Amino acid sequence: MLNIAIDDSNTFYRKGMESFLREFFLNEKNKTLNFEKLTRFNINDADIIVQSFSAGEEYSCHPKLKYRRKSGLLIGLYEKDRGKLIHPLPTCIQNIVFINRTDSLNECREKINSAWDERPTFSKGKKSKKCHQCKYLKLTPRQILIAKQMLHGQDISKIALSMGINVKTVSAHKRLMMDKFNLHSDFELMLFFDSLRSHSAPLHLFS
Repeated sequence: MLNIAIDDSNTFYRKGMESFLREFFLNEKNKTLNFEKLTRFNINDADIIVQSFSAGEEYSCHPKLKYRRKSGLLIGLYEKDRGKLIHPLPTCIQNIVFINRTDSLNECREKINSAWDERPTFSKGKKSKKCHQCKYLKLTPRQILIAKQMLHGQDISKIALSMGINVKTVSAHKRLMMDKFNLHSDFELMLFFDSLRSHSAPLHLFS
């Protein structure tokens, strides 16, 4: 039996994914499945991890995922078109297979079948060592201050006034953050900031 841990807030899609995976692995691999919600306590027992990603999130640090030890499959769910990768992925998700929520069943089947056959093997020691060399993207100290105020509903002019800098400087930092993480709208930027609460907890963006 394979253990599958899922982290996705979209209940309808999650149930559909569970049904699809159950049928796929039973018919294609002759495997039965056990489903659980992904937590830091069951991550090391998971043969397959399904993790949703907001735009830009794939380039940031993933504290839960970096400690997984099993040779398994990592599936990333995302909205719309990701386009081409503009930066190398963090060490912990380099072997991820991305699935767009609009992919057809045949497209999902092809991606998962290929990724399952090519899944990597690694040990905890090797993984921990690689984490120290990981080149994941992060915000600068000034960008963190701007992000905090944006999350609290402040517009660019108020942020500039409170920080004692030019409005154009704040706008430039906002654009740099969007370009760095391949974000295309203010909505995607705010979703990305929200994701940092769990992926980069030391930032305390909501404090």
